[in-house]
Amino acid sequence: MALSRFTPGLAIVSILTAAHGQMMYAQDGIDPDRSASLRARLSEANKFLDALPDAQKKALSSGAQNLLTVAQGWSKIEGGLGKARSRQLQAQSFVKAAEDPESDVFVSRISNSSVDFLFSIMGGFTQSETSTAWCGNNVVTGFNDSGSFLESVIFGPGGASFSGASVSASPSGPFRDVGYINPGPNPFNFLAGDPVVTCSVPPSSGMQGGTTTFYYSQLFETGSSTKPITAIAVSRSTDNGANWEDPVAAIQKDGISHFLDKDWSATDPSNPGTLFVTYTDFDSSGAVCGFASTGVPIPRSAIELVRSTDGGATWAPPSLLAEFCSAPSGLPYVQGSQVAVDSVGTVYIAWESVAGVTGTTRSLWVRRSTDHGTSFAPAVRIDNVVQTGDGSGLQGTFRNNEFPMMAVDRNSGALYVTWNDGRNFALPDLEAPDGVYHYADILISRSMDGGTTWSPALRVNPDPLTHLYRGQSRGTDHYMPGVAVDKTGAVGVCWYDRRADPANLTSNRVCSLSRDGGVTWGNNLFANTNSQPWHATDAYINPFYLGDYDAVATDFALVNSGFVGAYGFVNLAALVPNQDVGLISFP
Repeated sequence: MALSRFTPGLAIVSILTAAHGQMMYAQDGIDPDRSASLRARLSEANKFLDALPDAQKKALSSGAQNLLTVAQGWSKIEGGLGKARSRQLQAQSFVKAAEDPESDVFVSRISNSSVDFLFSIMGGFTQSETSTAWCGNNVVTGFNDSGSFLESVIFGPGGASFSGASVSASPSGPFRDVGYINPGPNPFNFLAGDPVVTCSVPPSSGMQGGTTTFYYSQLFETGSSTKPITAIAVSRSTDNGANWEDPVAAIQKDGISHFLDKDWSATDPSNPGTLFVTYTDFDSSGAVCGFASTGVPIPRSAIELVRSTDGGATWAPPSLLAEFCSAPSGLPYVQGSQVAVDSVGTVYIAWESVAGVTGTTRSLWVRRSTDHGTSFAPAVRIDNVVQTGDGSGLQGTFRNNEFPMMAVDRNSGALYVTWNDGRNFALPDLEAPDGVYHYADILISRSMDGGTTWSPALRVNPDPLTHLYRGQSRGTDHYMPGVAVDKTGAVGVCWYDRRADPANLTSNRVCSLSRDGGVTWGNNLFANTNSQPWHATDAYINPFYLGDYDAVATDFALVNSGFVGAYGFVNLAALVPNQDVGLISFP
């Protein structure tokens, strides 16, 4: 199936604009108090993250990995900020690509990459790790954006932001990059990315008179120099993502002995004011797991959930879903939780557990609440998991995981979980902890009884398991899937796919559609980006990072059918190749 190429139009605008669109001019110098506040908060985060056991450090989300990289390189970054502030920036703004009339798949670039290399060729900015929310005619995509970090530090209200967004009044665009997400006035505030965007519409009024509200959750470091706080922030927009209110901490804990990671959020279709946020608490306080004989706290990891019933203004205390007390190696641990809510307010939480001497004993679990998140039934195992690649990364030396992605059919109640899994084909690899490299396939499992039982995992990608490359048997990696269900009950899954490259290096974004409840899958739809497995250049992010996920969305208001899914790709046509954000709309 042919897809339109990226053919952006150009318009000269200022990338650094105020909320109402006026030109902003840089002023000389950086406020020393503001710089000191950010330095102090990053230093505390670095102390905690750098002290984690290696197994848990590898399991940190991409947002946490990037936070660690920024913290460790802050002195160099801080020196460059003064130089950057003395410049007035003008740049090109990209609009959507023209749609190919012969294709039922629309592809566009939605992040504004035009200032990525105005400051530094070696330290260019990247946009990646996307989450999309769609309500009626409006679509908002959030993403990690190292350019937002510099922009917010120089021109923001006080805090710093590592995240941005792009908005549209149609799933087929055009999209407008609105810049950094407002970090609020506190100079200790640092919005650290890992965005999840959701939305809600009052069900009684539909799209005719109801107010669409978009929510943006992400990692959040705040507090003060003497009392650092680790948190998950939720920001709210009532103008379809154009502007965002100050962030509210949905959950916050002592930043010296805790780090909150890998957030996910969902809104309740049966009650638009009810929101849920799940996350992992990496806990070194010793309060639950106690202390080793040496006096060192025993590491704890836990999946927890918080709930708001007033649109994110206030939040109830956390509910504990799963936890492990770990050995000094950091094993076992839990990570990668997801939350989904069905049409009557039933709440589902899924996550991955990692155990075993080498961390290769892995499984996916789910818990259900039928009282809107007040209490939960016991955990149910969805499936065992075989790690991908060498257990923490794929060929090309970038990180990967098997965290579950979950969606619910609001008509039938069917629950779907997809993940990438290495069970089908492996080759010897002395670098891997179990001595083999596991090629990743996209698997999906379905539950028709509220998560009590699960169907055998089905392989979504249909290509052969092996092929010959230069006379040797090789496999193909398929990774980072997202899943959603639209108003008709169709199930859409999108992922990164290397089958077009026999060397298993470059990737495309691929989507597939099932109209029979995930039993069979249609022809794969390709976005031919031929993306390289590295971000090419960015001094502000982890060098092994491409993202942990790219979510797929359907119309939460149930007005439209179909799917949208944003994703990251390395733009080889740029001045210097680096990672930008594109979006697919299908069918």
